[in-house]
Amino acid sequence: MIPQPVAILGLLGLTPFLAGASLARWPVAHPLLAALADGNRMLVHYGVIILCFLSGALWGFATRAEGREAWVAYILATIPALWAFLALAPGHPYPLLALIAGYTVLLAFDFWFWNEGLAPAWWMRLRLMLTIGVLASLSVAL
Repeated sequence: MIPQPVAILGLLGLTPFLAGASLARWPVAHPLLAALADGNRMLVHYGVIILCFLSGALWGFATRAEGREAWVAYILATIPALWAFLALAPGHPYPLLALIAGYTVLLAFDFWFWNEGLAPAWWMRLRLMLTIGVLASLSVAL
């Protein structure tokens, strides 16, 4: 079972994704909201932040690995943050698609860490639920 604080905070963490998807779909008159909607700024920036946050979570799981598995774990844990950096690079033509790819690959990495026993037993239930919300929000904004 997913711990209650983790489930609640994880679901609350979807709020900026849902808000960004809404801003992408419905025009707004308020200047601040219009600025956040411009170029899907809110979705892209928050998506990058959370991808880096999850990279850090994987890094924490990697500390439990030893030997060759540790090398693989640390490399996998580093990739999402580097990918997020590239998604936000100036002039990147498709940051939303880059984030969709990043979160999709991250889910595969989550599975690897979970399958290796480095992540908690409830990790995949949480990550699958949240990743569906993230991917749906990013896709709506395309």
